[in-house]
Amino acid sequence: MDKTSCERTRRKRIFGPLLASVLVMVVASWAAAVEPAPDRVTLAEALDLLEKQNPDTLAARLQVAQAEAERLTARLYANPTLSIDVNDLPAGRTNPPGLSPGQTIGGTVRLDQPLALWGKRRLRLQGAETGIAAAKEEERDALRQLRSAVKDAFYGVVHDRRLLDFTVTNRERYQQIVDLNERRFRSGDLAEVDFRKVELENLKRLAEEEDARRALAERRQLLGRLIGSAHGVEAVGSLTAPTAQIDGEQALLLAMDNRPDLAAAQRLRAQAELALDLARRERYPDVTVGVDYTRSEFVTGGNIRNTVGFGFSLPLPLLNRNQGEIAKADVNLRQADADLKRLRLDIAQDVHDAVERYRSARRLLLTFESGYLDHAKVMVDAAEKSYRIGAASLLELLDAERTYVATQTDFLDSVFSARASLNALERSIGVDVGSE
Repeated sequence: MDKTSCERTRRKRIFGPLLASVLVMVVASWAAAVEPAPDRVTLAEALDLLEKQNPDTLAARLQVAQAEAERLTARLYANPTLSIDVNDLPAGRTNPPGLSPGQTIGGTVRLDQPLALWGKRRLRLQGAETGIAAAKEEERDALRQLRSAVKDAFYGVVHDRRLLDFTVTNRERYQQIVDLNERRFRSGDLAEVDFRKVELENLKRLAEEEDARRALAERRQLLGRLIGSAHGVEAVGSLTAPTAQIDGEQALLLAMDNRPDLAAAQRLRAQAELALDLARRERYPDVTVGVDYTRSEFVTGGNIRNTVGFGFSLPLPLLNRNQGEIAKADVNLRQADADLKRLRLDIAQDVHDAVERYRSARRLLLTFESGYLDHAKVMVDAAEKSYRIGAASLLELLDAERTYVATQTDFLDSVFSARASLNALERSIGVDVGSE
């Protein structure tokens, strides 16, 4: 082996393990920096991740940043204008004759500064500050709606998991009846048509289980999406429907005091009023003041070599007095008034409907909890025992089974409906009112 090959082999032995170690360290650092999405979350963790990772929440915060950029623009002053003029360059015969350009040339340097008068800058700043306040209220409103969506998805996962557990347990329990009837059928104690009815009923149980499994997977995926995860997330908690001691009038008062969309609309209305005031002030022109320095080489004609001057310019508002912008600002203010009035009516309707839905869901849940679940379980157990000893017909058994399944399913749906209606009530009011 030549000297070059030996050197190359030696370098591979030295730098190969070193490069591998560096790559391992880089990959480990990158993996540590990427925070994996959780597989299981509590409601508090889900709401916390909503504020940190949800793209809609981050987009609402960017709207606040954009409003703050508008305030930065409103704070800025107009730039001064620098102008330089060169004059008195001879373009023919001079007086006295024979003067060179160096003996006649002159120049002027002028600096002009526009001045915003009539309180226009103050109005722009006030409008920008009001815009920031409106953007922050809109961020709160987006979070209000997203929090409600997370709660619905979270308790939806809990509901669908309980429903899946019930369908699995119920199918396994019903499988015992299928096995019993299969033995009866093979021994000749049961007609084939009756056995096929039992099998078809078992098929319905399998379909119910698959539907529950699919619904749970979809709801987990939705919960993951809301908290910023690309895969499904399991909810850790129980399905409860706490009571809310609140009446319609109290709920409406709370909504008017706490709804961020109403506060945002009020801020936007104030911003429109400031914009109208600013448009009216724009009828009065701003003044531009300036100062200049002139140097002339044509002193033979009696000119002063160095001079300083100043002046100002003022547009005359004879034709354009900002009539169009004033009219537009007036329309925007009236539109903001209409939007505010419509929103108050919408909030009243929203709160009324939410209160009624919550009351209805609570009444239905209390009806189930008053003993109907126990009655359905007693009926199906009695029907199974009677059927096993031949004291009840197959139709009676199947009817009791269907009643039991429907009662259990409707009960779980009623608990989730009560929970969802409470979430809707809290969303319509803008504050949490349920007591666990």
